[in-house]
Amino acid sequence: MGDPRPLPSRRTVRILHARLLPPALVTALALVLYLLRFSYDYAASDQDELIPFLLHRLDPSLFAHDWFVQTQAGSFNVRTYVVLLLHGLARVLPVWAAVLTLYVAAWTLIATALYHLGRLLTGDRLAAALTVIAATVLTPQWTLGGNDLVHRMFVPSMLAWGLGLWGLGQALRHRTAPAALLLGLATWAQALVGLQLAGLTGLMLLADRRRASPQRRHGPARFAALYALTAAPAVVPLLVLQYGPPPPGASPDDLFYIQAVFRTPHHYLPSAFPRRALLRFGLLLGLGSGALAWLHRRGQVRHVRRLGVLLLAMAGLCLLAVVCTELRPVLAVAELQLFKTTVLAKVILLIGIARVAAQLLPARLRRLPDALRGSPRRSGTAAAVLAAVALLLMLRPTDGTALPRVPGAPRAVESWAKTATPRDAVFAVPPSDDRFRSRAQRAIVVNFKAFPHQDAAMLAWFERLQALAPIGRPPRGGAAILDDLDRAFEHLTLAELLPLSRRYGFTYVLRRTPLPLKPVYADPSVRVYRLPDDAHLPEPSHLPEPSHLPEP
Repeated sequence: MGDPRPLPSRRTVRILHARLLPPALVTALALVLYLLRFSYDYAASDQDELIPFLLHRLDPSLFAHDWFVQTQAGSFNVRTYVVLLLHGLARVLPVWAAVLTLYVAAWTLIATALYHLGRLLTGDRLAAALTVIAATVLTPQWTLGGNDLVHRMFVPSMLAWGLGLWGLGQALRHRTAPAALLLGLATWAQALVGLQLAGLTGLMLLADRRRASPQRRHGPARFAALYALTAAPAVVPLLVLQYGPPPPGASPDDLFYIQAVFRTPHHYLPSAFPRRALLRFGLLLGLGSGALAWLHRRGQVRHVRRLGVLLLAMAGLCLLAVVCTELRPVLAVAELQLFKTTVLAKVILLIGIARVAAQLLPARLRRLPDALRGSPRRSGTAAAVLAAVALLLMLRPTDGTALPRVPGAPRAVESWAKTATPRDAVFAVPPSDDRFRSRAQRAIVVNFKAFPHQDAAMLAWFERLQALAPIGRPPRGGAAILDDLDRAFEHLTLAELLPLSRRYGFTYVLRRTPLPLKPVYADPSVRVYRLPDDAHLPEPSHLPEPSHLPEP
């Protein structure tokens, strides 16, 4: 037998501790602070496009009659690769634990990438730590277009930002091959984030080409080729499915209206951006630009020319977005959601602000990172304790129940639907309800949140929504219209619901206002009615008795 491999020296261990512990400690601290401020959520909002699709893959009998889930399962879509990743995790973990695992992984990627970008650009550990806290905890959605790095639940863009920011850091180090691979994987997670970061990185490398050494002049071409190869499995199917002639009976103006004006104007239309968001981003832009200029004069920030290229390119893309949404709408440009680039602008500006802020702190605080590096055992213990606290915060109950508790526990009506109705039951629910489908694990006709991105499916989604909540064609949509949609749904009469039930295949109606039927479920906040099998209204004296009517 040969000699065993030599153990790493103490010096090597100390170097690893010095490199790994500071970002780990800052990541854990930022996550705890974020959870204390915003908490953690599951199986709601944006995840209504994710969890049911995953559950259907795990058990095809679930959501077999859900139009939206079947649309997702029937072809490649923007969620496919993330759902495949979750599917693999869910083979060994409960679904909620698989989603939580990916949430923590994405959070870790983002926070550590922010830390290393801060170190790379300023050479200051304290500034890097302040960047992480500022970007994740202190400035939520201080961007244009309602986008951000982290959210209170796992969304695919988080994974894309984590991989993409690491890819940008590699490009700043002239490592074009790993940069291209990381940005390609980011495109698999969320195509728009990956494409935009890759485009900006390519422009940055191209602008550097004249000053690059001879061995680095082929860097932009190498980066573009490797990125194209890596991203192709995500981009090509989306281009084939998404772009082409509009479906029969529709025009680009119709599709632009549905996607950009009716559903999410806060992502597309500058005139719909909240004033608070404009003021916050303007404040960041002023402070960050001033901080970077001041640091540049003092020689305390690196890669200034590259940062300038990135900021100018992002300004140009945002200007293009304004023209192609407000002045002359172009659907293909609007769908790129170019205001997402302001998330990266926020990161760059905050790095400059954090570097200036670090210099203004007392000397004792400025020495704190070096003190932590000199105490690896203490730093490791603190990181482990903070990580445990973060896990408890993500699993803490919100309804007074004892731990352990699955995040996103269903409401009473959702628990009833999950156990007391057939697996193939279809419900009509208020358009604003973005939790019932995921938590009750029952199909619904449509809601406002879960939105398909194929052109024909967008038209079908809009038709279903207008049928169940007939409010006409309002000039603007977004979250402000949810109350109007819910009110229209609640005002549908039984005579109006019966033909809709035959058209869309639902047998249960969940709503607050009464129908001339006995509810099969009722609590103080909601009732569930089972519609009769034919079009004849039952006589009042022969109303069906509820099969389950829990006590309030």
